[in-house]
Amino acid sequence: MKSRKFLLLISAIVALSMLLSACAQQTPAATVEPTKAPVEPTKAPVEPTLAPTAAATEAPHPLWTKELKQAFAAAIDREAIVDRVFEGRNTPAYSMVPAGYPYATEPFLDKYGTRDLELAKKILTDLGYTADKPFSFELWYPPEHYGTTTADVMQVIKEQLEETGLIKVELKSQNWAEYVDSFVAGKLPVFMLGWFPDFVDPDTWLSPFASCLQSPDNGVNYCNADMDKLLNDAAAAADPAKRAELYKQIGVLYAEEVPTLPLFWEPEFITYRTGVEGIKIGAAFEFNYYPLNFTADAVPASGSKDTIIIGTTDEVNSLDPQDAYATHDWEIIKNTGETLLSYEPGTTNLVGGTAVGLPTVSADGLQYTFTLKDGLKFADGTPITSADYVRSWKRFSLEGQVSGLVQLYVKDVTAPDEKTVVYTLKGTYGFFPALAATAPFVPANPKIFPDDQIVAFPDKIDGNGPYRMVSNKPGEQLVLEANPNYTGTPPNIKNVIIRYYADPATMSNAVEKGEIDIAWRVLGPVEAVRLQSVAGLTVETVDAPALRYIVFNHTFMVGGQ
Repeated sequence: MKSRKFLLLISAIVALSMLLSACAQQTPAATVEPTKAPVEPTKAPVEPTLAPTAAATEAPHPLWTKELKQAFAAAIDREAIVDRVFEGRNTPAYSMVPAGYPYATEPFLDKYGTRDLELAKKILTDLGYTADKPFSFELWYPPEHYGTTTADVMQVIKEQLEETGLIKVELKSQNWAEYVDSFVAGKLPVFMLGWFPDFVDPDTWLSPFASCLQSPDNGVNYCNADMDKLLNDAAAAADPAKRAELYKQIGVLYAEEVPTLPLFWEPEFITYRTGVEGIKIGAAFEFNYYPLNFTADAVPASGSKDTIIIGTTDEVNSLDPQDAYATHDWEIIKNTGETLLSYEPGTTNLVGGTAVGLPTVSADGLQYTFTLKDGLKFADGTPITSADYVRSWKRFSLEGQVSGLVQLYVKDVTAPDEKTVVYTLKGTYGFFPALAATAPFVPANPKIFPDDQIVAFPDKIDGNGPYRMVSNKPGEQLVLEANPNYTGTPPNIKNVIIRYYADPATMSNAVEKGEIDIAWRVLGPVEAVRLQSVAGLTVETVDAPALRYIVFNHTFMVGGQ
């Protein structure tokens, strides 16, 4: 939870198929004009300091009005951010939907242009803010999760907003794990996030932030009945012309309401040492470990060709398939588990996963029937039947982070027999096969993930994927080994170690020194450019749309005693 150089690749891919998937975040870049010193991270956003014009004795009310958000949208200059911080390598974003997708428009460009500082000033003045009594607030960001340039981006945004003369910004930061807890709990008034698609359809770029059901999962907490109707109608429409018109209307309303504020698209990089082969990352942003291999002359970081070490600056937020909703979490879940449908590595071609092939669809488009393969087992040897998919569906009632993504579309799941799973949808959604290839559709082993609770940090995972998780030391390393009961293509390399780093610079040093074989997410342009000149390393750009955006917490309250 996907880039700026997505245009050619994604356009071609989407033209062929709408059945894509993937999930949540990004990378950063080089600064030409270093801005002011980054703000030191603060530990906890207990009570963010806010000083709007409302008196402290006024009844509590939501901080964010439509007008305030419009002022932000008008005041921010995306082109200046891209030029100053990224030397023009990233692309300004004037929509939440990538330009290469069907039905994509640029509503923020249509409404606010590249920047309209005078409009921003007028809005703020009309709201009663003055130079002496500006709108004061805390703007939060994770200092390292999206790379070392995040602080520079936020500094530029601060300068642009304060250029109105009517806004005062206090930058605040927090490490990623605490940051996620804070915005999900509604403690942050406004903050930065990154997004990768769950599946390739405009809906996956809009509903997670603008639907009443899904937006709380991402800390937006936005709900508008008109927006919900448009989103539901657009997702259900079969006629391309009708979908195009509906998504145009959604774009206009989105720019008017500003649930979130798109900033820019950026590339992702992967770096690996000589002798590593089999890296295939598709437009659905799937990184499968089982094709990885070493050449005969390779010198693995571990000293053994049975083990490959992958570095990342990501962190585990949850490994429960019916809870997890972050890109790295989905990556681990998809390598330790298998969904009904999956992608051929490095492609967007949907094929059978645990299902024998694509589902049969009822005449009314509301029922999708999957037939399971023979001999399916969890890594501990427990047989898998259709009942496991029914049980996993029922676990969404636990209201994990990802519940809304599935419950928005699925009405019920039944098992007519041990090898048949039937999904009954709430409407006609042509992209459902792509949704069925996402991590929430991994069947949960009942011995690890019980019916009555979410288990975000299990000690082990005996899933149904090519690997099983045998140990996990949060913030240090996670260890996978080949699943002896996997019925699909067996892994080329028996063991995978995921090693966690505090920042991209430390991780880049590790791959340069041969301590890891692959450096992956997040390694921004600063590090990538340097590593390109290092002998024995290959740096590749992964083209898939990655969006950086600002989130307004619509339930954040101010006022009162």
